[in-house]
Amino acid sequence: MHYDTIVIGAGLSGLTCALLLARQGRRVVVVEQHPVPAPVLRGFSRNGHYFDTGFHYAGGLGEGGGFAPLLRHIGLANEIELVPYAADGFDSVRFMNSGETLTLPVGYRAIESVLRQRFPQLDAEISAYLKGLEKGWNNFPYLAADVPLGAFSAPLVHGQSLADQLRQFERCPELQSLFSMHSLLYGVPAEQAPVALNMQVAGSYYHSVHGIRGGGRALVSALLRLLESVGVEILCGQAVTAVGVDSRGVTGATLADGQQLPGKEIVVTCNPATVPALLPSGSVRPVYRKRLANLRQTSSAYLLFATVKGGSELLNGRNLFLQPQPGLFTPLGGQDLGTRSIYLTLTKTAPGEGSLVAIVPAAFSEVDHFAAGHRRNPGYAEHKQRVSAALLESIRLHCPELTGVEAVSLATPLTLRDYSVAPEGAIYGTGHYIGQYNPQAQTRIPGLWLSGQGTAAPGFLGGVVAAYLTVGALVGHDLLLKEVRLCR
Repeated sequence: MHYDTIVIGAGLSGLTCALLLARQGRRVVVVEQHPVPAPVLRGFSRNGHYFDTGFHYAGGLGEGGGFAPLLRHIGLANEIELVPYAADGFDSVRFMNSGETLTLPVGYRAIESVLRQRFPQLDAEISAYLKGLEKGWNNFPYLAADVPLGAFSAPLVHGQSLADQLRQFERCPELQSLFSMHSLLYGVPAEQAPVALNMQVAGSYYHSVHGIRGGGRALVSALLRLLESVGVEILCGQAVTAVGVDSRGVTGATLADGQQLPGKEIVVTCNPATVPALLPSGSVRPVYRKRLANLRQTSSAYLLFATVKGGSELLNGRNLFLQPQPGLFTPLGGQDLGTRSIYLTLTKTAPGEGSLVAIVPAAFSEVDHFAAGHRRNPGYAEHKQRVSAALLESIRLHCPELTGVEAVSLATPLTLRDYSVAPEGAIYGTGHYIGQYNPQAQTRIPGLWLSGQGTAAPGFLGGVVAAYLTVGALVGHDLLLKEVRLCR
């Protein structure tokens, strides 16, 4: 079978790339090593409970938001039902040492009003900070109508760190907590995170916040319906082991079962650090191969999946960040489990009840000694039990509103490494660090393209924007941008 484009990886960026390319007349096949498409994004069910592992909430989809036109252009706007988060408080931070809880309402004006009233001694600084976030969160290609394409990567490499920016709030470390808590959702410490990275992630939430009815599972189903309508083929349970390259560029892909897929155009959406292993020796210069292989990744995490029998109102249209004490959040592991920051989100299943997901920063070194390839050494099960018990104790202690909290399963950095093929279980893949030049869509090999969070930004928004940047580079940005502008 001849394909115009082979897309490696059926995650959010891969499926979006395939859809956009098929609409431009290309015959596209998506190759996914897992048995089903988008295994992380779709979540999973265990003991009759659904856990939304890969999608939690999205920002920038409200009126005037820069993300909404992309969903209309993709066709998702008519395929999914957006559910607004609680207007009076979509995200809160609770300090473990005092129990004090601070809450962010939806919308820049509402946030400014609440914070200036709570911290009057810093009202001018709060207003200026929020004004900058509001002005800049969607000042990126495809989110804003007329931003130059070259403007995307520069702010994510150069400039001030988030920690430096938040130094102005040292007198009120509670504010530093509020303004840095979303670092748990992109896995880069504030000392090394570009201001533009936090601006895009947190700033989009400040603008507007929505969930999707049915969660990631509904999102994946909608994408698959759209892909079927344009004739995209998806090959699941097939790992790509090599990308063929000759003097003119790519020649196709080799699958684990030996099958050859000829093609002159390949889009790789897996972690960029894994790309060198797919390429034949001598196909790229050693310095480029080394650069990709050594890309710095985000932190890893433990993911606790639990059921809640009562008090789900605490997390009904809301998320909660637990922090040991006020100050900058850190998404790094290594501390005592009882004093680590925790991100809590919940899918309501019945009045008062729900399926809870807790994301807790972790270091790969905490579990690497249990690895024996894809198998586990003795002691791993006991380690997981200890971690689960410690995290449950912390949640029960600091969230007394939640009752009947019981663990169902636990994912560790080893789980993330094996399941998402991320080096050292990087929960958000290749990180966006000050000074690190992440690869762009076009590679040094003709016909080989990259996409995914590592090339653009993390999360639902970042994964979609990455697909647009890649497809725009392939078919012409002017053409794609013209189509997107019609959806504004």
